[in-house]
Amino acid sequence: MLEVQCIICETKVFIDENTLEAKRLRNNPIRTFMCDDCKSRLDTPKQRQPQVINENPQKQDSHSQNNNES
Repeated sequence: MLEVQCIICETKVFIDENTLEAKRLRNNPIRTFMCDDCKSRLDTPKQRQPQVINENPQKQDSHSQNNNES
C-alpha cells in the first residue's frame, strides 16, 4: 500500500501500489493526487445564479440634445 496525500483537503489515503495511478505518482513526483471527494467536487459543474438582463435600458442620448440647440 502506498500512502498519498490529497492536495486540496490534505487527507492521507492508502492506494494499492500496483495501480497505474500509484506508478505515475512514484515515477513523476510533480504529479498530484486528489481524493475521491475532492475529485467529485471539482467534476460537478457549479449551479449558477440566473442573471437578470435589462431589455429596455433607459439611456440618455446627450448627442441629440446638443443637436437640437444649434
